[in-house]
Amino acid sequence: MPRPLRIQTAGFVHHVIARGNDRQALFISPEDFRKFLDILDATRKQFPLHIYNYCLMDNHLHLLVEPLEDGALSKVMQITSKEYAKYFNYKYERTGHVFEGRFKSFLIQKERYFFACSRYIDLNSVKARVVAEPQKYIWSGYARLGYGEKAAIKLDQHDLYMNLGANDTERQIAYRALVMNYPGEDLDLMNQRASILGDRTFKKNLKSEISGESDNDASAQDEAENEK
Repeated sequence: MPRPLRIQTAGFVHHVIARGNDRQALFISPEDFRKFLDILDATRKQFPLHIYNYCLMDNHLHLLVEPLEDGALSKVMQITSKEYAKYFNYKYERTGHVFEGRFKSFLIQKERYFFACSRYIDLNSVKARVVAEPQKYIWSGYARLGYGEKAAIKLDQHDLYMNLGANDTERQIAYRALVMNYPGEDLDLMNQRASILGDRTFKKNLKSEISGESDNDASAQDEAENEK
């Protein structure tokens, strides 16, 4: 079965999933979780990337991000994965792959799926029965978004989150309500194949926009060649 097309256009929100190789552990000690987030934070400063939410589980991870430049998402994930793998293999005296192939990413229609994806990320630890309540899991952004507590990595605040209330307290209360009593559909992102998460109109418009950009790039290249 062919891989789904991976679209990483700047200015769009993406849900990213990465797994440990052969479902093996990515993070064993608290130091491992912190190391990955430190590498991720340093790398996203080189290749601008907003991080809106995250969850690191023992053998996989989720990120809700927005690249600010085309290609930034791939660069951040490639460098972060490579540097973390070097750290992990050295620390545990092992060789071979740490991550299972390429990361998965879904470009999402933010108006429809931003909070659905963020909720999915927040409830990962609860569904895995690691904790009974999402705010008790320290390797996710829920305690920051829902309670204002400091997260292990600096989170950016999307306009959709900011519009939940007039101040931090109102936003946190509204966000907690969204996570615990979400009115929309539940997602199954681990088995999601399509690279775009949105309605039919969104997908059609996005593909047309990307196709138009490709045509414009090709035309500009042809004009440059003709001027030589």
